[in-house]
Amino acid sequence: MALFGLIVLGLLPILCLSSLSDFSHTNRTGGGWGNWTSGHHESGGGRHVRATLQSRKVENVTAGSRVRFMETDVPNRSTREPLARYGAGIVYMLELELGTPGQIISTILDTGSYTLLVDPDCSQAADPEACQTFGYYDTAQSSTARYLNGWFAGQFGTGYMQGFWYSDTAYVGLDPSLPLPSLRVGVSTSSEYIWAGVLGVSYGKAWNTGYPTMLDLLVIYGYIAVPIFSLGVGYQGGGSPSDIIFGGVDRKKFRGYLEPLEIYPYPYQQLRLYGQAGYRVNLTSLGITPPGQSETSLTDDDFVHNVLIDSGSTYTYLDGDLVATIAVALNAYTDDQGVYRVPCESRNLDGSVNFGFNYYNIVIRVNYADFIVDFDSYCALGVQPADTGDATWVLGTSFIRAAYLVFDQQNDAVWIAQYLPCGDDGITDLTLDAGRQLWLEVTGLC
Repeated sequence: MALFGLIVLGLLPILCLSSLSDFSHTNRTGGGWGNWTSGHHESGGGRHVRATLQSRKVENVTAGSRVRFMETDVPNRSTREPLARYGAGIVYMLELELGTPGQIISTILDTGSYTLLVDPDCSQAADPEACQTFGYYDTAQSSTARYLNGWFAGQFGTGYMQGFWYSDTAYVGLDPSLPLPSLRVGVSTSSEYIWAGVLGVSYGKAWNTGYPTMLDLLVIYGYIAVPIFSLGVGYQGGGSPSDIIFGGVDRKKFRGYLEPLEIYPYPYQQLRLYGQAGYRVNLTSLGITPPGQSETSLTDDDFVHNVLIDSGSTYTYLDGDLVATIAVALNAYTDDQGVYRVPCESRNLDGSVNFGFNYYNIVIRVNYADFIVDFDSYCALGVQPADTGDATWVLGTSFIRAAYLVFDQQNDAVWIAQYLPCGDDGITDLTLDAGRQLWLEVTGLC
């Protein structure tokens, strides 16, 4: 989801160019990924912070896929259609405590943005009833809140938010003894359409901001060793755990090795192209396996297209022609707003939509049950057409449900495996040598 444009006075990104890395290794006998952390001469002990996620189905949500901090107005540009057009959405929310004493709020976990914004105006929200259930942060009730003498304004698809910057102590995860002092928080004074706060977990100080974000602070205060987190949102409709693990990987959420996907374009290139760095990787194949049939490839052998992995987006967005082909295979039809809908009973069929990376090194197979979005009164196809002329494709939660993902800001990679839960107590802490760990040691136990 993401904030399409965000105006911030007196706040410029600090750009730090990092070294490029080689993703060409095809065996796991040592070297390669271990070299990514060779600049650290100590192994470093690991630690993790785990936080549970709650899926939330709302009547309306906003969308976007980009966040941008600038001194001046952001030029008007077209974004893909906001999810308001679709009337409903499914997102994953993380609970935080802000302030002293702590005030509990729930925020949308968003890999497509990089800052914390809270307190939308529920009277102007798309779903006022839902908005009122997610908590309210009152700076006047916190003895540790500090006004930072700056303001922000931003556009979220059809939504809008403006307000002031504060810093305060925050608590995240299941351990209340881990305070994060001086976390920057954007506190809304006015908003339209937005129904919940947003916690962005994309690149922070290293590329996008001039201040440490929550993930940065977890490292700074020593609660985790490296700026890496893993995400498993679970199957649609429950029945599997949903959580985020900062500084660790749950080996009981997948089987075998994690496949490394290079962040591309490289972060410094993304800054030039898009104004921010995010979790962009290359998709190298797309196929569909109808029930009882063999897989049909929808792309050529030399196919490659850049995609943004965005947990704040209910839908996946691809080229219109590919979406139309998938729609035919799933017997989808368009409603009066041009949205692809699917008979809900299709969720029970044994078919999948298949996303390949690194030229078939790994293929994530999204079962119909997860790819078709169930809104109770109707079901929608989990992929919708990207805006005409928009080169950015998005992998939203209709894809993410089928994958176990490790977002690695230390090594500029997203590690990926097929989501396959098989129990509890499988978390491995990541150390300063996380590149080697993820390449050689952190294998799935399922």
